[in-house]
Amino acid sequence: MSNNREWKKTKKIYFSDELNDDFYEFEKIKRPELKPNYNYVHHNIFRRILDGFVYYIIAKPILGLVSFLHGVRYKNKKNLKVLHGKGAFIYANHIGLSDVYKFQSLVFWKKVNIIGYSDTTAIPIASLVVKAFGYLPIGMDATNLRGLRDGCEFLVKKRKEYVLIYPEAHIWPFYTKIRPFKNVSFVYPAESMSPVVPAVTVFRKVWYSKKPKQTIIFGRVIFPQEGLTVNENRDYLRDECYKEMVRIASSVEQPQYIEYIRVEPKEK
Repeated sequence: MSNNREWKKTKKIYFSDELNDDFYEFEKIKRPELKPNYNYVHHNIFRRILDGFVYYIIAKPILGLVSFLHGVRYKNKKNLKVLHGKGAFIYANHIGLSDVYKFQSLVFWKKVNIIGYSDTTAIPIASLVVKAFGYLPIGMDATNLRGLRDGCEFLVKKRKEYVLIYPEAHIWPFYTKIRPFKNVSFVYPAESMSPVVPAVTVFRKVWYSKKPKQTIIFGRVIFPQEGLTVNENRDYLRDECYKEMVRIASSVEQPQYIEYIRVEPKEK
């Protein structure tokens, strides 16, 4: 499989496993395990005021400007009107480290929280900042798994905020298709009976840059079905979200900045 220097030079990436291959753009930080009973939601009023100041007054305008300067566009935001002030889970394709701020910029007034790996908790100062940004790290401890589910439900149902999830889990830069993803992350909206918003980043050519620019397209909002069990709704939401994301990605003619080539996996 090609290393990062090779793909940046040749614009080719060789892959064998769409579910597990990862083309992270920087050296990985050692992923620590969270302490049991990690605090996912802050209820202290002073901490909430501080976090709100960092998120809405400092970060949000800056991220909006960065998105604008990087040529990010948004399409079909009208699809979000059916939420009528409800919180929701956003599911998006994962094509770069900058994916997060594009949703936290000026698209949503309500806070967009992000579920991700625990990498950022390895750096003490960064850990404090990303908490203010609504970062929700995944922990393998049973108390943290339950805490993450309860925290997501509280943020979406009580505070009417958004939770952003990348079901593909791994970064594939400039990839123009939707990779297969598992149903495990859809247990959150299934348990809380919350709506799902499919969102796909597609690429477009521009005259002023050799690299294509990004357009985020929002799909139709998908609601859990009454009368289904949690597991049935989990599978239903996953299947409908995947179909909608594939439909969006295939409806746009996208330039291929990096060529992805499938190879046979090496025998262990």
